[in-house]
Amino acid sequence: MLKAAVSQTPDEDFVAPVEEKKEVPSFGTLEYIHYWSELEGNLPSPIDVSITGAVKYTCPDLVWYNFDIYPHKIKLTNTGYTVLFGAKWRTERPYLEGGPFLEKHVFSQAHFHWGANMMEGSEHTVDQRRYPGEMQAIFFKSEYMTQEEALHHPDGVVVICYIIKYSVNPDKRLQWVIEGFPRIQEAQTNTRIGPYPMSRLFPMFYEDYFLYWGSLTTVKGESYTVRWLVPRITLFASFEQMKEFRKLWDPWDEPNLGNFRPLQANEGRHVFFIRPHWNQYNSLLPIPREPEPSIAIISPEYQAKPWMLPPQNAYMLPEKETEESKTKQNENINIDDE
Repeated sequence: MLKAAVSQTPDEDFVAPVEEKKEVPSFGTLEYIHYWSELEGNLPSPIDVSITGAVKYTCPDLVWYNFDIYPHKIKLTNTGYTVLFGAKWRTERPYLEGGPFLEKHVFSQAHFHWGANMMEGSEHTVDQRRYPGEMQAIFFKSEYMTQEEALHHPDGVVVICYIIKYSVNPDKRLQWVIEGFPRIQEAQTNTRIGPYPMSRLFPMFYEDYFLYWGSLTTVKGESYTVRWLVPRITLFASFEQMKEFRKLWDPWDEPNLGNFRPLQANEGRHVFFIRPHWNQYNSLLPIPREPEPSIAIISPEYQAKPWMLPPQNAYMLPEKETEESKTKQNENINIDDE
């Protein structure tokens, strides 16, 4: 009798819970770009990017802070799977603001992808074409303090993917990094290089790039939501430069002949083409005849405290402040050679 009393009769109406639909932000706002992270952030990467089919979109200028500041040290590591490029600064690190970012994103590390020959190597394809290599620079939202913590938030990590084209001439931006490769041929080894400012390696841009949301899956099988930026401006490398990547060993002491992931389907996701400026006949820009000048600027923190600048950046100081800054550097900076 008790069971019959509590059971639902066929005539009773079942009321389904009402799902609240999130309002789509207005097209043209930064919130509109971020809205798609919830729907497309779990889709796999890398993908093909192209002007064809991309959504043209306007964002503020992307601003590069402190990329001309010399780091204290730069460590180059052969992880066995890739070459990892990391740097430390005594004070404020380089960071990005503006563009598609709602907040400040600081530089974490960069690493490389390559293949067994000059016909493969890049993770992303552009106009269905694969290139010899790709450098991926990782930035994370400053409020999360570390890259590891930022990965657990859908707005935490941004990866800027520089396609590496083939060129008869070597790229000086890559050469000073590649010169350290003979010292890290074995897996799980590292060396010091430079140090030079990040503007010596990263082509900087404030417009003309692709953006999409996609997942990043680690070797442990963990998957995170990431924003991927693919600028039209590129790096380039000669045959001899790319050959140096293939001399590095994997964890089994064999030459690492390739570490790029397979291409994934677009699956109808939004690929934003941010502020197109140059000729749009090709999705990537041609290799520049002359190196592009730095567009980095000094952060307000350095402007307010010029004594924080390293000695190599003394040329940025007004003459009257040079001696005072040197004195404060000697008093306040604890040299760490580890």
